[in-house]
Amino acid sequence: MQQLNKPTYSEQVVNLIRQRIRNGKLRSGDRISEASIAEECGISRAPVREALYQLETEGFLMSHPKRGKCVTLLTGDGIRHRYELCGLLEGAAAANVVLSLPKGPWEELEALLDRMKQGVLSGTSFEDHAALGTAFHETILERASNPLLIAIARSSCRVISKYLMFQQWRTLYTTEELFQRHNSMYEAFLTRNPYTIEEAVRAHYADSAERLAQICEAEQKPKTARSQRRAHFPTE
Repeated sequence: MQQLNKPTYSEQVVNLIRQRIRNGKLRSGDRISEASIAEECGISRAPVREALYQLETEGFLMSHPKRGKCVTLLTGDGIRHRYELCGLLEGAAAANVVLSLPKGPWEELEALLDRMKQGVLSGTSFEDHAALGTAFHETILERASNPLLIAIARSSCRVISKYLMFQQWRTLYTTEELFQRHNSMYEAFLTRNPYTIEEAVRAHYADSAERLAQICEAEQKPKTARSQRRAHFPTE
């Protein structure tokens, strides 16, 4: 591996670990060795320590009493709780946006749904299709007037779906199902009924939460022996 450029040591370590979590090279519960990372990257431990602190703050890593620093350990209930929070916050934001704006973001949402529908017909990759789904949510959130609500809503599920369980998340739905899920929310928005809107968004997240939680719980059952894994940092 090439040595990192000195001006961005910490940020490059952050990006490297995020990517290895996303592609499954680092998994939930894997121990992270500050010394191993520094040795592999050919840098001192100070920027690595800074990077690990940032990743822990963002929810990618945690400090475990027995394992030390490790990739965040997930539980089924933990996933459900995070997604419930996201559904509540985004549901409130969506209801506020739809009711407070004289003209809702209909054109943008319709355009995204049209692209999703065309993607189903043309065989667009799941990743491209999922990116349109993310843009659908962002179209709503970026119009909310509460920046704190936006920040918490965005962070509540992102670390799980886009990183910690990304390999599992991309198998949850077909592209047709992704389209239908977002189209159902759009139809709820058109009612301009705050209760209908909030319920649709909560249901959207609750379904994903339950599917991911069940996968997480199933994966953990036979893996008690893995609790003693050595600290490591997989190479590319």
